[in-house]
Amino acid sequence: MYDLSAFNEEGILEQSLDKTAKEYRLYDPGWYLYRMIINFPGNKISSDFIELVYVTLCAWNMNSRGAKLSEYDIFEESIVSHKGVIDKLGNWKINDLAQNSDVREFLKDLFFSLTLVAPGKPPLVTFSKAIHFFLPHLVVPIDRKYTLSYFTGNTGINPCKEKQFSMFYNIQEEFSCFASENNLEKFKDNRWNLTIPKVLDNMIIGFMKL
Repeated sequence: MYDLSAFNEEGILEQSLDKTAKEYRLYDPGWYLYRMIINFPGNKISSDFIELVYVTLCAWNMNSRGAKLSEYDIFEESIVSHKGVIDKLGNWKINDLAQNSDVREFLKDLFFSLTLVAPGKPPLVTFSKAIHFFLPHLVVPIDRKYTLSYFTGNTGINPCKEKQFSMFYNIQEEFSCFASENNLEKFKDNRWNLTIPKVLDNMIIGFMKL
């Protein structure tokens, strides 16, 4: 259903990443906070890190317009109570995701159990971004403007949570297959491309800007 065949054309991947590097969120708070997230030195299931995640989600527009986060206390408690599942996923990488059914079940458990958004709001985008912050080497963040527009041609999200999870996981699987077939390590840097999942996200952003 979803494919990244557009990036099979010679030079498109490089052009897309270059476009993102030159034009996307240059020196804004979201970029600065993201680097703090990835380089955070302590325990990720801690009040300090969870608060940083919450603030970064706000900076990434997850608490405005159509999105709405849970109240902070609810958000924090939800994360803390699922520490065990998050820890189990800590050693997995995006390249491995499509090859391991256990990863799917753990992510599904988190998707349906975490309370990251206000009642009635679709969790797909917020979940993908929040879980990317906790599992930066496993999950690619998804947004409406770039990711959903690339894969589906529109920014709509089905209100059914089962269908949202299927969309989330199928997109992650496609990213996993692409990462397994291409050497993306060479594109990592100390700015936006700090992890392979963010390289994948940035190539989509740049492609949609070409």
